[in-house]
Amino acid sequence: MFAVTIFLAAAALLVVAAVMAIVTLRKLDRSARARALIWTATAIMAAFTVLAGLFISGYALADPGGSEGIALVASWAVPLAGLAALAWLRPSWAVPVLTVLTALLVVAGIWFAVDSASWRTFENANGPVRAVAVLVVAFPAAVLGLKRTAVAGWLLLAAGFGPIALSALGSLAGVVSLSAISVIPLITGLLYLVAARMTRTAQSTDHLRAAPA
Repeated sequence: MFAVTIFLAAAALLVVAAVMAIVTLRKLDRSARARALIWTATAIMAAFTVLAGLFISGYALADPGGSEGIALVASWAVPLAGLAALAWLRPSWAVPVLTVLTALLVVAGIWFAVDSASWRTFENANGPVRAVAVLVVAFPAAVLGLKRTAVAGWLLLAAGFGPIALSALGSLAGVVSLSAISVIPLITGLLYLVAARMTRTAQSTDHLRAAPA
């Protein structure tokens, strides 16, 4: 599973490097580069969400399968779709909602650190709840990044890194699988923050150029 984490990170970084190389060769300005970085990060997160969602759904439909498996898939897919729609249509509403949900992920990480045995028992019976919760929060945060880039970047960093770091304080059990679901949100968050910084720099430069001598 750790190899999967490394593969995902390497693949994402290769895609980003290729896109930014093309953008640089086209000699686009800093604002255009920032937009390209944002859209690339969002596309990577979207592709990862589809793949991870298919993987999780496949397990649920195989075991327990039937109507119970469909209900399990719906239990995370419907909130994910709803939050993504909220982030796109009402980003000002999505910011506090996703902030609270991200905080709950961090609290769950603290809880796992304090009582890892109970959490392991719960996840053995119900599946990788923490990993699925990260996915449910991360994709809507990535959608939010198209309109609130810096805020989304920080949310993705917290959602990706917080549960791993805090859970590792209690037990390493499940941390490797959690890292596989968290690595792309982490990279997406970092890319958003870089893009936000590039945008601010471009705006400052444009302002200085427009100022009277």
